[in-house]
Amino acid sequence: MRIVDAQIHLWGSGLPSNMAHRQVTSFTTKEAVGLMDEGGVDAAVIHPPGWDPNSTEMAFKAVRDFPGRFAILGAFPLSSPDKRALVETWRSQPGMLGLRMDSSGAAAGLAG
Repeated sequence: MRIVDAQIHLWGSGLPSNMAHRQVTSFTTKEAVGLMDEGGVDAAVIHPPGWDPNSTEMAFKAVRDFPGRFAILGAFPLSSPDKRALVETWRSQPGMLGLRMDSSGAAAGLAG
């Protein structure tokens, strides 16, 4: 049976404000893969965290560097003027599974 962790965060800067997250200023793909291997986890879905503006690019790099091990559930600002076009082509991005909305109804995290 394939084991997939449905939500992990990778980040290269910043400190999570939610105390339920690891309280470190970075958690890298290499660290995630090591823990996944140790725990027998085959794959994971990355949810880029909002506290690191570069976390989405980090997620795309993880998808490129470890094919089949990572996928992304991304987000973008709902205030974006091109949101309709973003949604129409969203899943064409390598590794992108879909969108994540926060509890306020806003999507956050994807820059550019």
